[in-house]
Amino acid sequence: MLAVFLSIFLDLVGFGIVIPLLPFYAEHYGASPFMVTWLATAFSIFQMVFSTIWGRLSDKWGRRPIFLACLALSAVAYLWTGLAETFTALIIARCVSGIASGKISVAQAIIADITTPETRAKGMGMVGAAFGLGFVTGPALGGLLVGTDPLNPDFATPMYVAAALSFLGLLLAFFTVKESLSSEDKAASHATARLPVKEQFQIIVSSQVIAWLIGIFFIVSFVFSQVEILFPLWTARTFDWTPRDLGYCFAYIGILMVLIQGALIGPLTKKLGSKKLVIAGLVLLGSGLLLTIFSANVAIFLVATTVIVFGIGILTPTQSSLISLCSAKGQQGATLGIANTAAGFGRIAGPLWAGILFDFVHFDAPFLIGGAICFVFLALLLRAVYSAIDQEPQEADAS
Repeated sequence: MLAVFLSIFLDLVGFGIVIPLLPFYAEHYGASPFMVTWLATAFSIFQMVFSTIWGRLSDKWGRRPIFLACLALSAVAYLWTGLAETFTALIIARCVSGIASGKISVAQAIIADITTPETRAKGMGMVGAAFGLGFVTGPALGGLLVGTDPLNPDFATPMYVAAALSFLGLLLAFFTVKESLSSEDKAASHATARLPVKEQFQIIVSSQVIAWLIGIFFIVSFVFSQVEILFPLWTARTFDWTPRDLGYCFAYIGILMVLIQGALIGPLTKKLGSKKLVIAGLVLLGSGLLLTIFSANVAIFLVATTVIVFGIGILTPTQSSLISLCSAKGQQGATLGIANTAAGFGRIAGPLWAGILFDFVHFDAPFLIGGAICFVFLALLLRAVYSAIDQEPQEADAS
């Protein structure tokens, strides 16, 4: 588990360097806020398509080769971003990065292979903690590398450093990450692969719980991606923040993520159970988004951001743990891939919708509508499947 954590962490430091700078990088080439959202959309389209593909291939061929391939593509994508000289080149680089993002589904599948049902949420939290640590060091490092002159920022150097870190993660994984897929699961995957596609899908989405968990993946991604891609532009318009200010804020977000997913998610799961944590996560996410629009000063904004991060920090490992536990035999990679495909679709629709709201309604609108969507979906969830989610995942698996 440590080897996977360190490999993902190094790659995600690069991710943390790149993400806060991308909107400014795009504006440097004359992109509008709506055009900026296409950076996230391009990434998400390819993530959506390839998450399921990588997941199924990891069930069939093994986790290790697919994990290494994704890390290699990630390094290429960051290098391409640094070499980009047009907005079109940036879009293409984000497409390659979207293909490479399948490493997260495969990493989750590796964690699912090597953990027990009791330790699954804690293990998934380690992947989230890698995200958090990446956002502690990445944005701060990017803020330093971009330079101190706001009129002549150095966007290329941070991207090259991100590529180098991702390549280092690839080397580490090559020498330390071992194959985790059992021969029994691989045989079950091969048997399922011989069935018609419709029957394969029916096996994967075999319970009401899995269907609604996939829905949670979509809703959380749709809502959070609205804010994520426009976060730099919103803070610049509201508080006149620079890329360096934003880097410090992302570092704060990363520290919270590490605390929640690296230390708290295990005890919280043991004490409250996964169902209550899913509900709490949706409530916190929705509340934080709604509070943001009342942020008259930075202090209130930081409170709202903290609430949002706690919601995302709870939801991410909990939903991944639940869906892996509910997966059919030999289909964990494919099920996680489908869930991440749903999340990718949310990250396509969310930024596009948010870009329209930001440009043509008001820059607060994505926060308002995102918060409302969280509470509406939670109400539907409680009404439709409260009793189903209340069952232990092992019962769903047995059924």
